[in-house]
Amino acid sequence: MAQFDVIVIGCGAVGSAAVLHLAKAGRRVLGIDRFQPPHRFGSTHGETRITRAAIGEGVDYTPLAQRSHAIWRALERETSTRLFEQCGCLFIPSQHGGEVHGVSSAQFFSNIETAARLHGVDGETLSAERLRADYPAFATAPGDRAFLDREGGYLLVEDCVRTELAVAARHGAELLTGRRVTAFRRAAGALTVTMDDDTTASADKLIVTTGPWITEMIAPLRRRVHVTRQVLYWFELLSNPQHFGPGTPVFIWDVAGRDRAASDIYGFPWLGSQDSGVKIANEVMTGETDPDDVAREVTADEIAATYETYVRSFVPDLGPRCLRSEVCLYTNAPGGRFVIDHDPGDADVIYASACSGHGFKHSPAVGEALAAMARGETPCVDLDGFTLDRLAAADPA
Repeated sequence: MAQFDVIVIGCGAVGSAAVLHLAKAGRRVLGIDRFQPPHRFGSTHGETRITRAAIGEGVDYTPLAQRSHAIWRALERETSTRLFEQCGCLFIPSQHGGEVHGVSSAQFFSNIETAARLHGVDGETLSAERLRADYPAFATAPGDRAFLDREGGYLLVEDCVRTELAVAARHGAELLTGRRVTAFRRAAGALTVTMDDDTTASADKLIVTTGPWITEMIAPLRRRVHVTRQVLYWFELLSNPQHFGPGTPVFIWDVAGRDRAASDIYGFPWLGSQDSGVKIANEVMTGETDPDDVAREVTADEIAATYETYVRSFVPDLGPRCLRSEVCLYTNAPGGRFVIDHDPGDADVIYASACSGHGFKHSPAVGEALAAMARGETPCVDLDGFTLDRLAAADPA
């Protein structure tokens, strides 16, 4: 039986970061993934993810984001790899109620302004007039305002995971892919994991970061989280390509309450060429899906409905032809919160999930914190707000 200091189950966004930080700390670490990361079956694919520093989900997330930005930049310098494009992030709240990641649109905007003030984030609130003048790509309504977070931008998601795992391997981490962990148990003072080919490995500590499969390993989360299907679209660019060119900000726009829209939309500059289209999506936080049985194909009816409801009236430079689509998964907790904790059944088992649809930007700092926890050290960022007890107190389901 192979013996390690730490085994990390699930090597997506957070798991790959944990493996990296453990390997750099000189720990003997094994990362296991049922697929070949980066892959398209979980929550970590589709070319890009938004990052931002003034965090609307809560001001306690901003230290995670800022620490993550520093880690991404250090990894870029170490590998001469481009991972983080700091083009800014524009947030436009709804005037009609609305909600983003479990937080009301008005509170989300207030949290952004508070986080920027408390943590010195470079950004500013834009008036309706300034918003229309500076960002004509968006068919905003009278009275709309925005916040421009200049420390935000986007991350090249697959490259981030690929780079973290490659650097971790150079520092001695072992990676085992195409294997599914079916169980873990404590025996003879160690934690032993069993895989679907009946092989085993053991370690002093176990980190579980399996995203939408988290409830297979961590029983207390089974009634706390739910998985939703998300679709990413790349729509054709018909006019004014400069509105979405390199250097223009990513955006999150809560359009709930306008026309038939019921949620926020978000999008990116075009990458490579304007002919590749503009990536845009609306978030679906209702319903539930099985990660092993989710519909991976995107239908023509879905594309047409999304364009008519969330694109045509709001981003008129984009046309109805969809050049590409991807399906990914959110693992959601009440209030859009993260859950990062020790398993109540065994303190040597540490887990991180749900990330509630906004986790990738924070993943380097969360992975670093998990690595510190596994080493018996205090993380450099405060995780007290993300325990299961805090979630249970806020939502005693």
